[in-house]
Amino acid sequence: MPLQSQEVIAGGRYMAGADTEAMFAPGNVAENMTLEVVWRTGKRSLVNGVKANRAYEIEEAAAKDFTPSAKPHPQPFFEDISGLIEHVHQENEFNDFERQPGLPRKFSQLGPGVAWADVDGDGWDDLIIGSGKGGRLAIFRNDNHGGFKAIAGGALDQPAPRDQSGIVVWRGDGKPARVLAGSANYEEAKEVPSGVQQFDPLSKSIEVGLTNSESSIGPLALTDMDGDGNLDLFVGGRVIAGRYPEAASSRVYRHLNGAWQLDEENTRVLEKIGLVSGAVWSDLDGDGYPELILACEWGPIRIFQNDHGKLSETNLPLSVASFPTLHAPRSTLHDLTGWWNGVTTGDLDGDGHMDIIASNWGLNTPYRANPETPAILYYGEFGDGGALDLIEAEYDPDRKAIVPRRMREKVAEALPDVHGRFTTHKAFSVANMDEILGSHQAAAHEVRASTLASMVFLNRTNHFDGQLLPAEAQFAPAFSVNVGDFDGYGYEDIFLSQNFFANQPEIPRYDAGRGLLLRGDGTGQFAAVPGQESGIKVYGEQRGAAAADFDQDGRLDLVVTQNGAPTKLFRNVKAKPGLRVRLAGPPGNPDGIGAQMRLFFGERAGPVREIHGGSGYWSQDSTVMLLSVPETPSRIWVRWPGGKVTTTPIPDQVKEISVDRDGKLIPNP
Repeated sequence: MPLQSQEVIAGGRYMAGADTEAMFAPGNVAENMTLEVVWRTGKRSLVNGVKANRAYEIEEAAAKDFTPSAKPHPQPFFEDISGLIEHVHQENEFNDFERQPGLPRKFSQLGPGVAWADVDGDGWDDLIIGSGKGGRLAIFRNDNHGGFKAIAGGALDQPAPRDQSGIVVWRGDGKPARVLAGSANYEEAKEVPSGVQQFDPLSKSIEVGLTNSESSIGPLALTDMDGDGNLDLFVGGRVIAGRYPEAASSRVYRHLNGAWQLDEENTRVLEKIGLVSGAVWSDLDGDGYPELILACEWGPIRIFQNDHGKLSETNLPLSVASFPTLHAPRSTLHDLTGWWNGVTTGDLDGDGHMDIIASNWGLNTPYRANPETPAILYYGEFGDGGALDLIEAEYDPDRKAIVPRRMREKVAEALPDVHGRFTTHKAFSVANMDEILGSHQAAAHEVRASTLASMVFLNRTNHFDGQLLPAEAQFAPAFSVNVGDFDGYGYEDIFLSQNFFANQPEIPRYDAGRGLLLRGDGTGQFAAVPGQESGIKVYGEQRGAAAADFDQDGRLDLVVTQNGAPTKLFRNVKAKPGLRVRLAGPPGNPDGIGAQMRLFFGERAGPVREIHGGSGYWSQDSTVMLLSVPETPSRIWVRWPGGKVTTTPIPDQVKEISVDRDGKLIPNP
């Protein structure tokens, strides 16, 4: 059970006091609980063996003197060095509810994304951060001495005409790095096409723009999907302005003959696929051709099987112990819909297969959803406004009926005749959704979410075993999800960015997260690391996050963006240093995006790591992999895009290696 604490005060709240009795929730804990009271005098009362369903009265007279332990606090893993960049994300106010009054939350405050990449070719990771409308794409050059300097001038000084969404960086054909930034059209209108801008950081210019029709852009993700040595680009459709929650369309582009060209065949597969919030390419079946994995709002985690570059959706069986009705082979991934925000993969249990981690809105909101009683949203053109009208609904267990979540006045904004049909609030309060929709039922559509929990899906090759992340991961909405060995103990860990403030007026902001590090044990189980131990304490609306060993000390560092607030940069100062690995791929994919690798320690293998060209939430981790070395590694195994496998001996006492497609070690840059 997590530590719980309360303070007894007299007044001090806004025009109110509070009961002097403190209530605690023991959950399923039946024993071994301790109650501690620290009095204003500094004395302490300690009661062991506390039980649930009891009232305890503690007398100060029996309290004992208490001297706090002089034992020093352990050094946190991360130190906050945000002052090195002094970056603040710009977010301009936009009233989403004017266009669609029934929205559950705003969609104009979803950014930014962030990426680590070597944009100047000096071998050190630089930092790229997206902007809101009117702000500027920020690129910070790594000075190779632990500091950063902003790149300015040219197109980088021009205000962004729209909110920027997903950020990825690619290199190819012997050219310097290029930055791709999604450009959302949500605040304008669906008639104004969204697009992707390509920046050249060195010449400080915008080279090309890709149009993405009416769907406002969310995530971007790169890979070599067909093993031809060239990169391909997924562009995710996040939402259609004024048409939420109508399904958006996504696209795939191929990089051919020096230009991005629409892949019409695969794009047809992604037509109206859903509200895509997160995307990652990952080789789930180990054939060298990465699957496309999408995190969809009001939808499932969708997987598109990759047959040598041809995508087709697959729907694998799913079992979730927390949901007894979801049991393979009867249940599948499509049975578990959510408000999924971000997605990535990692070998969480060390079995050599990539597992899926997906962030969701958590279990600490006014909404409740499970497979038996999902959250529901009805939508349709009930009036003459042109935009979709929305009515949120939920299952009422007492009445055994689906009922509206919001008050009569709000429902009447979608259905103006509600006032005439339900002349009193009492009449409205006892009506179910069929009665409230009335003659509008024929025009009504619905979407459902059967869980709001952030989860992992362990890959069993022919099905997934789903499990909820720890309780601390459910305290707040989660967005970015990053996998890496942040403590250097040899097992994959997870970082979650958290919080969301831009709710409908009736709902307070979701701010119970500070950014959460989850420590893995190598079996697929995780434990939350307290902020005072991790050193990560971010109190704003966290969005994109990305990991990299930017100072090349063998420890995995982290950057966490905030919507309309300062970007937080954390240097890892405590982890056991690992082995830095660079791949030297073909001219069209020199960083080896899409490749998988793992270290061997004699006959024992470490977890598989994969180079992603965009993952989590609108962001990209470094393409330089940092692999943990709990013991001396003997060789490195690499599966390249297209399926070629190489094995390379590792020299003693090295801190960094570079491996080419023939499995040969080459000099580091």
